[in-house]
Parts: sequence; C-alpha cells; structure tokens
Amino acid sequence: MDSMEELFRIIDGVKPGETVLVEYYPSYIPEFVTLSLVMYGRKRGLPVIIDDNFDALHVIHKHLKLWGIEEDFRDVFVIKSDGSVDIGNVIAKIRFSAEPVVYVRRYEEAGKNVLPQLGESINIVLGLEKIFAFVSSVREFYLLITRIQRFLGGQRKAFYLVNKETAKSMEFNPLPEMERIASTVVEIIPTPISGRIVFKKTPIVSLTGTELEIPTEVMSSAASHKGNRV
Repeated sequence: MDSMEELFRIIDGVKPGETVLVEYYPSYIPEFVTLSLVMYGRKRGLPVIIDDNFDALHVIHKHLKLWGIEEDFRDVFVIKSDGSVDIGNVIAKIRFSAEPVVYVRRYEEAGKNVLPQLGESINIVLGLEKIFAFVSSVREFYLLITRIQRFLGGQRKAFYLVNKETAKSMEFNPLPEMERIASTVVEIIPTPISGRIVFKKTPIVSLTGTELEIPTEVMSSAASHKGNRV
C-alpha cells in the first residue's frame, strides 16, 4: 500500500473528539505534517482549521516554498493569535496575553461561534510550546492543562504539533501531561530522506509500537499531484 494512503487510512481511524499529540525534533516535520493533514482534509471533504500561534503558519508557508511547494492554504480556516502575517482564511484573531489561561479563554470565546458550525473537522494546533513558555507557576501550568482538556470531545480531530526539544528545555515541560491527555501519541523522527512515525500510544492496539516511514519525495510528489490545491 502507498505510504500516504496508509497514513490517511490511519487518520481515518482517529474518531471525532480525539486528540493526537505529534512530537517532533527540529526538522521539516511540522511542514510536512501540516501539509499532510490539509491534503487529508481536502481528500475526505472535511474542513481544516489551523490554530496559528506566533506566525507559525507563516514559517511553514515559507519553508514549503523552499521545497518548491506552492501552497497558499486559501481554503483553510485559521484562528490566529499574535504575530503579524496572515496566511490562509483567517476567521478570528486573538490578542495574546502573557497569562496563558487568559489566552485560552479568549480562544474559547473566538472559536465557540465558528467551530461547532463546521461539524466534523481537522484541527491543527501550531506553536503550542510557545504558549507554555509563558507559564510561571505550577498552578498556572495545571490551569492551562485543564483548559486544554476541555477541548476533548466534540466534532474535531485535533492534532497538536510540539517541538520535543523546545518543550523539554522549559521549566514546565507540557509533554508528560499532554501525553496523558492525548488519545494518540506519535513521535516523528526525521531522516535525511524521510519521516519515521512511531506510534507510542493509540487506541488502535495493532498500531501500538509500530512504525510508518514516509519518504520525503512521496510527500512532495503527493503535494504536487493534480487535485491537491498547491
């Protein structure tokens, strides 16, 4: 089976309301994960919403261009917090607060009138670790975690992309609690020619501990294929 089709089949197995934590190392992994999920949404006819924290989507957009992939995300809904460069169809802007809990509350208010109307959807969260960088106490940390837990359920398949090395360097590393919350945890290890996906936690028992490798050239080819909006 084609590796991209196998990946899409696995995403089919993620139920609406589930949370998937994607842990990655410094690389082009977030660019290709974001692109894969956008492609998946288009192929399955599902709306895609991206939480763009601190211009994370702008960086992804520019990096994809370096790979020769002209993707403008024009059919992707974007909820943007802070930053100055709009990419995609920005439907809400949130003024960032140095108090992470205040930020999440503002996000809830911005999204409550939009997300339910979209029905089943793919939600990609970029730059989450940057929000945790503002956490200054244990109490604040767990208040933020509790707020994130409240997003479980509903109609969205949520994918949180977190830079593993950045998260581990923080005073309050969010990964252990995020791994607890998430129904599925995958670690993506970059190689010079591919991304190796390791399933660390999943309700699909047959996938636990297994790996899926997607060559970079397969991703680039799929992105350029007729029918994908690039």
